Amino acid sequence: MPTIPHPTQGVTRCTRCGANIRWATGPDRGQRTPLNALPSPAGGLAARTTGLGGLVVRRLTAEEPDAVEALLEWKAVAHWDSCINNSQQPQAPPRARPARRRPTVQPPLWGQQQRRSGR
Repeated sequence: MPTIPHPTQGVTRCTRCGANIRWATGPDRGQRTPLNALPSPAGGLAARTTGLGGLVVRRLTAEEPDAVEALLEWKAVAHWDSCINNSQQPQAPPRARPARRRPTVQPPLWGQQQRRSGR
C-alpha cells in the first residue's frame, strides 16, 4: 500500500499558477524544492515527512528507482517541472542600487579647524 501525504497539512499555493504545492528540503543540501501537493507515479523524486513535520526529498536513481515503503516515502514531481506559468512569467531582473554620492564638503578631521570660505 503506497504512502499518501496528508491532503492539506503543509500545503501552500504557487504564486505563479495558483496550484497546491508543498515545500521540501533537498535533494541537494540547503536547497528548498517546491513539490506538487499530490503524489504522482511518474515522479522522479521520493518524498517523506520527518519526525518534526518537515518534508525531505531525494532523487530516485537507477539503484533505487522506487520510493521505499519502509521509510514511508511517496513519489513526487518537482513543481517547477509542471508549473504552467514557469516560462510565461520570467523572473524580474534584480534592481541595481544607485551609486552612493559622496558629500561635496568633507568634514574636518579630529583636531583640525574647519576652513571658512570667504577669506
